[in-house]
Order: sequence, then structure tokens, then C-alpha cells
Amino acid sequence: MSIGDRIKQRRKELDLTQPQLAEIVGVSKGTIGNYESNLCSPNEKVLFKLFSALECDANFLYQDNIKENGNENGKKITVKESEMIDKYRRLDDHGAKVVDFVLEEEYSRSIEEESDSAPVLKIRHSFYKVSAGRGFDLGDEDEWEEIEIPDTPESRRADFALTIKGNSMEPAYYDGEIVLVKAQPSVDIGETGIFIVNGSGYIKKNGGDRLISVNPEYKDILFSEGDIISCAGKVIGCI
Repeated sequence: MSIGDRIKQRRKELDLTQPQLAEIVGVSKGTIGNYESNLCSPNEKVLFKLFSALECDANFLYQDNIKENGNENGKKITVKESEMIDKYRRLDDHGAKVVDFVLEEEYSRSIEEESDSAPVLKIRHSFYKVSAGRGFDLGDEDEWEEIEIPDTPESRRADFALTIKGNSMEPAYYDGEIVLVKAQPSVDIGETGIFIVNGSGYIKKNGGDRLISVNPEYKDILFSEGDIISCAGKVIGCI
């Protein structure tokens, strides 16, 4: 199992949702999702917060990196590595804590350097936030910026990105998350899209004659005669 798999496993053992773990650690739900999908790795500060939130230590998260007969790439453990493991097992609690601290600090530094060089791509991101009930003009070129996101097959399919405001689409999408959108004039019934109704932007499910929220606390937005309705695109994922 990968480190991301171990994070997911432990989170579920503690009966925590991704948003709950994200709140405890101080990152977004999308970031936790990226950790669990192995799209990126936690930096040093987040790593120690994860140990606390998941009630585990480095041995649990990284246990699969070194196996009895080899590492995760199938390579045999060297004599030097074997000697280090033997020495570690002979340490008392204080010694083990010191080694764990140094190991995690150096590992996190290395991972962070790898993350800095991980492939990214740039995508247009609107200053407007969907579900905010405010003016929403995707055609206004002054209301866009360029942001960097992980280079994934999903992100390469996206034409632009938007930030969500509000909790009407929880637990599918959360307040503050950035969603990836593929520009198209319509989406199938039941699919999630970006809709503009009388100048206000929404992220909702297409209900045919209405827009539907995932959160049952919110009523459907029924279409009325005279409404000006358009679809800006299909939501294909989030960051």
C-alpha cells in the first residue's frame, strides 16, 4: 500500500470524512483527496499534523516502503539498510523518537523538493465564485487569472476553473474548493454543471426543468417563464 492508501485506511478506521480530516489538519478537502490519490505528498508541517489527527506515527504511514524481503520497487534491502534496521530496533523510546524526528524531517524535505518539481499546468481561474448569487460574467476577460494545478489527465481535459462559495453541493463539492470545468453548452440530466440563471452563477445538477442541490437543506431552483438560462460547462473534478 502507498502512503496515500495508508492515510485513507487510517482515516476510515477513525470514521473521519475527508472534510473532517482536512479541517483538523488545516488544509482543503481536495488536498486530502490528492494525498490519498498520491497526486502529491504532505509537507513537513502537515505530516506531523497528520500523525496527530490520525493517531499514528511514521512507522504506520511508511511501513510499506521497507518490506521484509525488499522495498516497494522490488529491490532487495542492502546490507547497510539491514544493519540500520537492526540498530533501530535496539534503540530505547528516546532514541527511536530522535531518529524518527530526523528521518521525517529529512524525508519531508526531500518530498517537498520533489513536489516543487512535480509537473503542473496553468489554467484560467475566474474571480467569480459559483453559488454566490451574484453577477457572473465568464466573458469578462478582466475577471480571470492564471493558476497552477497538478498536471493530471483530468486537469488536461478542463478548460477553466471556478471556486465554490457555499455548501449547497456538499458532500459532493465543498465550500472553498476549486472545481475543474470542461466548457460545453449543455450537460445531461443528472450531471453537474455550471449554470447561469438571470446573471447569477450556480454549480448544480441538471434536473431538466430545475437545478438541483446535493445538500437536502437547499430547495431546487425551478425555472420560470422568462428566465435567461445558459450552461457554461460540465464539472469534471476538483483540485
